[in-house]
Amino acid sequence: MSCPYYWWNNHYACRKSGKDVNEDIYYKYCRGYDYGDCPIYKGKDSSSSGWCFLTSACVEERGLADDCRELTAMRALRDNYIRNIPGGEDEIREYYETAPLIVSAIKASDDRKSEFDSIYREMILPCLEFVESGKYHDAYTLYKSWVSALKHRYI
Repeated sequence: MSCPYYWWNNHYACRKSGKDVNEDIYYKYCRGYDYGDCPIYKGKDSSSSGWCFLTSACVEERGLADDCRELTAMRALRDNYIRNIPGGEDEIREYYETAPLIVSAIKASDDRKSEFDSIYREMILPCLEFVESGKYHDAYTLYKSWVSALKHRYI
């Protein structure tokens, strides 16, 4: 299981909760994968592999690193745009509840590879271009419509 924290903008952040993680929390809980006692994310099921979200699942399927352009861009979209729009934190929370279910359903499907490839080509790459050209709203709109469609299809 990969750890649900990442280094972003000179601080650690928890992928499970969407909250910043100070170094004490990181060294005590995140680094040791001790999620059950983590004060930031206490009580959630840390044994689930479903915390590999859509972009992570797609780049993992392609063998790309956790710090690849695609993941970096999607994190920037979340942190620099979605967090700052009205209702953005609620949307992020909802995504954190929905995306693991979508990813799990895709991983269990017979056409896993083609589905992740389609998501990568038709959603992630265009979003990457939007983010890299500063068109955050366009990336957000595309990503959100894909998540909604995938939610209806798989959940």
